[in-house]
Amino acid sequence: MAGLYTSEAMALTAAPYGHLLFTHSHNAEAERLTALAEAFDQDTIHRIERLGIQSDWNCLEIGSGVGTIAHWLATQCPHGEVIATDLDTSLIPEEGRPSNLQVITHDVTVDAFPEGSFNLICSRFVFEHLIDRDAMLAKVVRWLAPGGWLLLEDTGPFPFDSSPNPLYRRVSKAIMAVATKRMGSDYEWSRSFPAQLRANGLIHTGVHASSHGVGGTPMGRAWRLTAEHIAADLDEQFGITAADLATFANQVEDPSFDDLCIASVAAWGQRPTLREYLKTLKPPTRVPQGN
Repeated sequence: MAGLYTSEAMALTAAPYGHLLFTHSHNAEAERLTALAEAFDQDTIHRIERLGIQSDWNCLEIGSGVGTIAHWLATQCPHGEVIATDLDTSLIPEEGRPSNLQVITHDVTVDAFPEGSFNLICSRFVFEHLIDRDAMLAKVVRWLAPGGWLLLEDTGPFPFDSSPNPLYRRVSKAIMAVATKRMGSDYEWSRSFPAQLRANGLIHTGVHASSHGVGGTPMGRAWRLTAEHIAADLDEQFGITAADLATFANQVEDPSFDDLCIASVAAWGQRPTLREYLKTLKPPTRVPQGN
């Protein structure tokens, strides 16, 4: 099963995230994304606050889901504009939407913004699902204004490798493998953070990881819903029966069960200002003059 974690093992017929699997029209997807937001929003907010968010920043969130982070950004940047994007924005509530929050349907692999548009671009659990993620990263970096910040958060599966609970470990690793095969996702990409940001000229880079426990928690609820969404794949490809899945569901929703779930691996970096860019240039070599 380990081989299915690698991008080399992606199925040629893989359909991108949100096209066949985890579509926003699925009857449990709003609940699943809300649970993920409850689990990880505070991590994202803390990371953005550390970047020194300002009230006049123009911000872009790629893959806004249910819109909780975009809404928070709009309250923090009342003198700026926040754009929330997703392939399907139907799960972002209109009620209570701040006036400086614009919600648009947008595909990062196809659509674009003018260069230098944003002081902050953030994205959570998106780039891991993009087939040409390195090219898309280079594209997104160009949308940053000089001095603007990029925050990427993607999945790290490594907590499962050391899980002491055999069934939980087996089902969780199978979930990651199914996503890799069905959607072309690469959950190892984040393990190289923040090298990809430095390669695109960003400075002041950093990396951080956080993981939350299952067992009567929002993370446990999100993980149960994720497994149930792909139950047929888990059975067909890994022999995880309905009885196995029921036991797994009881575990991750049981407050007495303790284990870690996926990690959110974050990387951030800043587009240099002109002054900072000039500092990176090497002075011309002086040619000695003969007498």
